[in-house]
Amino acid sequence: MSKPRTNQKRTAIIYFGVTKQDYLNLVQEKKHSALLEYIQPLLKAQLQADQHQKGCTDQSHYTIHSQRNRYLQGLLGQRETISICRVRCQDCRAVFTVLPSFILRYRRQDADCLGKLLEMNLGMGLTLRETASIYSWMGIEHGWQPSWVWTLVQWLGDLLPVSLLLMRMGLTPPAHLLSDEKFAVLNGEKVYLFLVSQQELIWYGKWMSHTHEDDFNQTIEAFCVEMDGGARSSGQLEADDEYVPISVTTDGWIASQNAWGTAVPEIALIECKLHGNKRVSLSLDDYVKAHPELSLEHLQQVKDDLNSILAAPSLAAFSQRIRRNLVRYRDEPILLKRLNILKDKRFRFTNALKFDDAPAYSAPLDRSMRFLDEKLQSFGQFRAAHAIDPMLNAWAIVNNLRAFLPDAQKAGHSLVQFFGAKVKGIPWMEVLNLCTAGNLQNLIPTPS
Repeated sequence: MSKPRTNQKRTAIIYFGVTKQDYLNLVQEKKHSALLEYIQPLLKAQLQADQHQKGCTDQSHYTIHSQRNRYLQGLLGQRETISICRVRCQDCRAVFTVLPSFILRYRRQDADCLGKLLEMNLGMGLTLRETASIYSWMGIEHGWQPSWVWTLVQWLGDLLPVSLLLMRMGLTPPAHLLSDEKFAVLNGEKVYLFLVSQQELIWYGKWMSHTHEDDFNQTIEAFCVEMDGGARSSGQLEADDEYVPISVTTDGWIASQNAWGTAVPEIALIECKLHGNKRVSLSLDDYVKAHPELSLEHLQQVKDDLNSILAAPSLAAFSQRIRRNLVRYRDEPILLKRLNILKDKRFRFTNALKFDDAPAYSAPLDRSMRFLDEKLQSFGQFRAAHAIDPMLNAWAIVNNLRAFLPDAQKAGHSLVQFFGAKVKGIPWMEVLNLCTAGNLQNLIPTPS
């Protein structure tokens, strides 16, 4: 097996402006004085001491070492030649490649092309074959095959964990989480996709073979470890600190709740009221079937009594309404069973009332998962276990970074912008490219 490439350790990603011409104006200048003046502070902010030769004492002065041509393909098939600069540290003589943000390492398509293809495939629910077909309909001479689109998705999924990407964009690790799992198919067998979000913003995704408590324990522990590492490397946490979320809202699956309590003992467990209402409705359906002789007025009263419990404005009111209904329906075993379950879960159904930002419902995560539903339905099934986590991570990146369509409530903005990231009008694929090199705000030049 060949050794992994190490070139990217000496590659800098620089944002030069809104258009390619902004970059070309600098790189085509003969003396390169303006180019060096522009990139010197950005190189100093981005390149670390361990990327230089051992013993280097000054990482702030560079000179142009050479130029080479790079061939790029755009979305419509146009090919162009772009000059790439290499710079040399004046102290240790280490040579670094400087890529403009519209060029990604080891890719032969520009950022605009890659971004649109990935949006089609992961944001619009198109199959690999449909994405490749749409591209070929544009009249491209060398159309891409479905296998190439699959490789592109896997490349994106392996590029950067979505949690690290969000923190490098300046977002703070969330205090209040949503957690859910949905099933998919792997070679004809049911598997589960575990997801963690902050409202609609996806922070983590991983597949599990089962929904046993041990599976949740391992997956949640992996989530916490990834959050710790990302928060430390992006400056969100000190070296000895750990990420500790305050609350998590789940759908009521006991194995998941137990695992969260094991991984984060201090966490406040919140059970989704929507799922609670659904289970109350199922109990009411069973009650109606057992008592066909009851009037509509009586049945409506029973429904109102049970629904009022989950609508209680406080733990005290929740408990009081349960006590009253336990007395009221003491001779109805179907209703008593549901009332006792609500009594046992009274803290989990009311914990959201303790916090301003803790969600009582899992609906925001469900909204984001609709795109994943479309993708899984069009994809059919997974055929290889190693492809699931990269696809989940790639989907999460596109879900978080792509702009909402014009008729949407958040039209023109992405989820990361809605949650506070400052992308300054930079296309999302270029933002992603910059974040592979470090924290976004350190890599965007301050206008002179």
